[in-house]
Amino acid sequence: MSFKISLLPREKISLAVDILQQASTKRIPKSEVSDQLSILSVHVYEHGLSPTDLKKAVVLLTGRSSLGTSLALQLVKLLCPREAVDDDVVVDIIGCLGVGRRKAETSIQVALLRWLVLIQPFLKSSKILSKMYDLLFMLLGYESIRPWICHLLFLTTSRSDIKPWRIQYLLELQNKYRDSHHLTGLLILYKEYYPEIVLDRFSRLRGTLFRYPDPSFIEIIREIHRQAHHSEAPHILRNALSRSHTKRRKLQIPDKVTIDISKNSITVEELSTLSSFVRNIHRVSLPAQVGCVLRDDGMVKRILVNRPGKMAWARLNTWIASSLYDELEAVDGDQGEVLGEILERACDLCYYTTEILVSVEDFLLSKYLKVWDGKHNRSIVFKLLLLIKIRIWQDLDNEVISPLSNLCLSAGAAYRSEFLIFLTELVSVYAFTHGPLQSIKTFDTGLSRIEVAQVVSGLYSQWSSLLRAEEDISVRSSCIYMDRAISLWI
Repeated sequence: MSFKISLLPREKISLAVDILQQASTKRIPKSEVSDQLSILSVHVYEHGLSPTDLKKAVVLLTGRSSLGTSLALQLVKLLCPREAVDDDVVVDIIGCLGVGRRKAETSIQVALLRWLVLIQPFLKSSKILSKMYDLLFMLLGYESIRPWICHLLFLTTSRSDIKPWRIQYLLELQNKYRDSHHLTGLLILYKEYYPEIVLDRFSRLRGTLFRYPDPSFIEIIREIHRQAHHSEAPHILRNALSRSHTKRRKLQIPDKVTIDISKNSITVEELSTLSSFVRNIHRVSLPAQVGCVLRDDGMVKRILVNRPGKMAWARLNTWIASSLYDELEAVDGDQGEVLGEILERACDLCYYTTEILVSVEDFLLSKYLKVWDGKHNRSIVFKLLLLIKIRIWQDLDNEVISPLSNLCLSAGAAYRSEFLIFLTELVSVYAFTHGPLQSIKTFDTGLSRIEVAQVVSGLYSQWSSLLRAEEDISVRSSCIYMDRAISLWI
């Protein structure tokens, strides 16, 4: 009597990878390789590859084997990590790039680089690509892999990575390969940090060039991770407890340092009084990192407001957006104290200019309000939202009001009280700027009188329904000013 052992899906995946790994030392029939790839294709999109299996597969792809190019490319498409990707996997891939006897074939190099871009959000260490920056940069000379090298550099570049010799090398490459839009896109990113860079062809290419290659891949990996983490909840809980004892992060704001000073210009550091600022406003050079405005005593703010320039604001928005998203990703047991400090300093700047920064508005509406608990940074969030420009009611409701309303039950009475006050103040703000006594054209809203009235009606309706359902007397007593705000529209 014979017994057939039934393997679990994850065991089938591991066994298939082990069989394929033999191709690195001996020749395996193509039919056998195809069979194992078929097994992987059945299970890998649901269960993913373990770190060990992923490592084996990448080692097989980055070295010489009997797989053949077409089958190797099929294997690349099946690299769906079950957990965060280890640093040594990234190192193995970057180590196989270039030309040489021990290097992978060009088409495989291209496929693996594209895969690195795809899994960049799922790396165990976000710093590994930064550590490999020098190696990646020196690979720009290889035309076949240049587009994906540029993409990785774009995702990784910070101000500290931008050196004069790198700028010069990129300019030389761009002059040599004038049809390479990816080089131009990377140079435009460099120019945001160093506006002194002169490009002979300045175009807005990055938005389309460096778009995420396959959005459906993210959903597949997230679902694999969700299933894996669901079955490993105790392990995750232990990790969460250990993280709660880690050292608290500190806000890193750039110093106010100016470089590349021309003969007739002066630095911000040389301005000590308001009169000296007025005399030299057209001569002063902005600091190397405009992000220092968040710790500024006022001089950099005055330059940005009184000598406006699109490039300076673009640099500032780039820095703030990067900092906000990085801190949101790093939120730990401190519940985002650094994130709160960035928002608070950005809020001060927004109220100084009387306009909300594009980077802050985009962060709040597209990301933060969707994951916010309604407790941390509450006063700052409401204060910033008062600055958002009026828009049609459907958009305002979807982006702001509904996400805030959904928190009324979970965030507590204090939140409901502040939310009702926020609605009152928002009506007052819109009444002041867009009410019957104001000219809507003056504010260039793009809304008709009827659309503005619909916004106010929607806000009042939301306020009324929340107040009717509120049983807490202390909350109801904080909402006596809405009638006064509404009267501004009569």
